[in-house]
Amino acid sequence: MGTLKVDNLQKRDGTALITDGAASTTLLSQAALKSAGVREIKIATASASSSSEVVFDNTVFTSDYKSYVIRINDIVLSTNANLHFADSPDNGSTISFTSSQGNHYARIGAASSGGSGGTNSNLHSFEGWVHDASGTVNTNFVELHMPYFTQTQVNKYYYAKYLHYNHNSTMYVIDFGWMSSLSSAMNYIKFMGASGNITKGEFTVYGVIE
Repeated sequence: MGTLKVDNLQKRDGTALITDGAASTTLLSQAALKSAGVREIKIATASASSSSEVVFDNTVFTSDYKSYVIRINDIVLSTNANLHFADSPDNGSTISFTSSQGNHYARIGAASSGGSGGTNSNLHSFEGWVHDASGTVNTNFVELHMPYFTQTQVNKYYYAKYLHYNHNSTMYVIDFGWMSSLSSAMNYIKFMGASGNITKGEFTVYGVIE
């Protein structure tokens, strides 16, 4: 496969897309992407490296979008523990709620499936799915959906698809759902392990075009 290099590139109306080999700063603006019908807009990223928690605050979650998606790639915890997250309506000043969760799982490579549920105080948990902290190649992948995160609801609801390498050296795919006792618009979220640190992980927040 070859590489095409250009010094100058314009649209039909003469608007510069590339000048002197550099892309225009407005080439991929959020407004342009929205107008083009793109489903999600990348807003923020964070990398964990032996981090006690990863936080996204009210500079990320604004009224520009109602719903958000967070993708977490290559995450490993430092201890054999569950992954948790918590949200807040006042930029983290208050974290106080009851979380109800349910999940359904399938073991990859075997005819094994089932489900479970439970409740927690002041955190949402990927409960029952303990990370393997024995090596940094035993990674996990999460796609967390937060519909109407910055809007008022009767209850806040979240759901996730979770590819999980368990401490029993087995891979699972899990569907999770949570219901919070809160109804307020949210503007803050943090991720952490039940114990220890987040050894590594790449976090990306997307705003959903609706």
